[in-house]
Amino acid sequence: MNLSESEFSEKFFTELKRKVKGLELVSINGLEVTTKLKDSDNYRHFLDNSYAEYKNEPKDLKNVIEKYTLGSKELFLPEEPVKLERIVPIIKDKRYLIESSKLVENFENTHVYEKYNSELYIFYAEDKDNSISYLTKERIEQLNIGIEKLKEKAIENLNSIVSKMESHGEKGYFMLTAGGDYETSLLLFDIWNKENFPVDGELIIGIPARDIVLITGTNEKENIEKLKNSIGEINENGDHLVSDKIFIFKKGKFEIWK
Repeated sequence: MNLSESEFSEKFFTELKRKVKGLELVSINGLEVTTKLKDSDNYRHFLDNSYAEYKNEPKDLKNVIEKYTLGSKELFLPEEPVKLERIVPIIKDKRYLIESSKLVENFENTHVYEKYNSELYIFYAEDKDNSISYLTKERIEQLNIGIEKLKEKAIENLNSIVSKMESHGEKGYFMLTAGGDYETSLLLFDIWNKENFPVDGELIIGIPARDIVLITGTNEKENIEKLKNSIGEINENGDHLVSDKIFIFKKGKFEIWK
């Protein structure tokens, strides 16, 4: 039988405590775990994505707990200066901005991001060994770099970080892969043309989760239905969700379709 949310959170804390000497439990509220070190502020750990990963692959419990506790352990390390060469762009939707604003006080004013289209935003984060750290304006100030230059550098960094990009599929329906963490950020690359994705009509895509980019064309009736079904299913059961919308490529960028 699968672990409940609280049981999963307890296992997470037990393993994190083993990794972080002197860590104390403040509270467990479903998938929200609050911890602290002596004389420190409280740290809140949100386990929605890790629990969703576990539910999809219950046999992988040990690996999921290990991966996410390694990432959380970095919260307790001394903060180091931001490394420009590790900054990457992360595509998120309105839902992420709304939820983050509820969880983190003044989130919209303290974090570094820009609007991509009416639904999506580009956030900037530092790719660390075991985690991704979303950047605040305060941390980015030390680099003395404007948003345009930051975007340019982040895309350049992403190009060197992602694994080999590959397109899988046929008959006007494709999936793009590039290592598992940054597929949706590939929207920012100059790859969106009929040579790479031979579809009938204009290019449209779904980006339901961070590692899933699905591509078809505006005249591909059956494939559009397949695309819609995949987006709906992943948004209901998946982890690291990005968007429940379909986007069309026009004049060099993606906009909401219909």
